[in-house]
Amino acid sequence: MQHTENLDKSRSWLALLQEMLRCMIGLPDYPRYVSHRQQHHPGEPILNEAEFIRERQEARYGNKAGKIVRCC
Repeated sequence: MQHTENLDKSRSWLALLQEMLRCMIGLPDYPRYVSHRQQHHPGEPILNEAEFIRERQEARYGNKAGKIVRCC
């Protein structure tokens, strides 16, 4: 039983670490976005993954004629 609990804690810690690293490098979490849209905005359109990533990059870096206009 102890081994299973430790394994569960390790998996939880690893998932948290992955989430933290994704946030640090600006990699958006598409499955979380889909879950949020389904739960809080039912019936509204959901971007496909490519559209979602493009939108997140534009929001973070800006976009002018396809060129990044800022870094932060």
